[in-house]
Amino acid sequence: MRMLETVLIYYDARMLGHDPSGWDTDHPEWSDAVKAMIAHQYPEASLETYSFPERPARLITIVERLLAEPIDGQCWRVPTLATHAQLQRAHSAAHLAYIESLVGGSRWLAQDTTAVSPESVFAAKLAAGAGISAIEAIAAGEGRHAFCVVRPPGHHASADHAKGFCLYNNIAVAAMHARAVLGYRRVMIWDWDMHHGNGTQDIFYDQPDVLVVDSHCEAPFYPGSGTLAETGAGAGLGSHLNVPFPRGSGNAALLDVFEQVVRPAARAFRPDLILISAGFDCHYLDQTCVMDETGFAALTQHMCALAQELCDGRLVMMLEGGYNAQALSDSAHATIHALAGNTISGVNVLPEDPGRAAVAEVARFHADTIAALGQLSVASSSASGPQSG
Repeated sequence: MRMLETVLIYYDARMLGHDPSGWDTDHPEWSDAVKAMIAHQYPEASLETYSFPERPARLITIVERLLAEPIDGQCWRVPTLATHAQLQRAHSAAHLAYIESLVGGSRWLAQDTTAVSPESVFAAKLAAGAGISAIEAIAAGEGRHAFCVVRPPGHHASADHAKGFCLYNNIAVAAMHARAVLGYRRVMIWDWDMHHGNGTQDIFYDQPDVLVVDSHCEAPFYPGSGTLAETGAGAGLGSHLNVPFPRGSGNAALLDVFEQVVRPAARAFRPDLILISAGFDCHYLDQTCVMDETGFAALTQHMCALAQELCDGRLVMMLEGGYNAQALSDSAHATIHALAGNTISGVNVLPEDPGRAAVAEVARFHADTIAALGQLSVASSSASGPQSG
């Protein structure tokens, strides 16, 4: 019988204070653009009843489920606020000054649904600090697996721009801290959110020490980036592996992403720490793809085994998207159940999954890049080391 793991769960109810609502009356053209985007991505949605999707209930439903059906090994922790110095490793000084200027206000920042309420910036610092808190606890031997129940999400925020509900890039801040302070030279990120993590890609695009695998619904689906050709630049060329797939993809397609791209890339790169941008918007209740909680649980079980193989089990998951309450509750609970070491009994798969052929083609495209990752990781290890910070 497999021994259960402690799962450190980072959450602070003050993140519920981030609560934008309504349309931007000062910029009607932004509202029109958002409505057009909603109509394109979610044709079944009613604009008359539409409310801001990145809402406090996203976290409430996850937390209430974990309290009602606790998982053996779950250990609740309160994150610390990310400091200015920690945020500046991933973001420009100008961006941080701009976000600070929003404290206490309510406004939209752009025409792609990014908005703030008076307590949003404080919530964002908690969200960014959660990943740091989790990695520091793991480094101190307090556990090996962590799940950060956070909002606002982060993977669309670039070094100098807020986007797609995101103010700070939570997982990038965590990865930078792991490298700068804790001595984890090579960090791997898998972003399995349905939307491409354009901000994470932007921040690490020229860095060979951070391997980013991003599986997502193919362009022109929001944000319209993440093509196969986007594989990094300069010293980081080959450190980005995008895996675009069509709408309607399900559990089998994402399991193929793990088998054909994530695991071979990780084995070649040999990370010291694995981070996951865990968005649950590929769930069928979010209307675009057709995964369910059994798929997310299976992915988590595979990632736990991979982390055990490569980096003494060090694995941190940070919540990104997912906007249906039932889907979030089911998926997060199943994921944390797997993080705790419980064996998954079975996975629901479609008779025909349209994403599988796409993933196979992606794997062929990236084969040479994955083969070269071993050399990339050796070169980066010899050229870099723990930095002060």
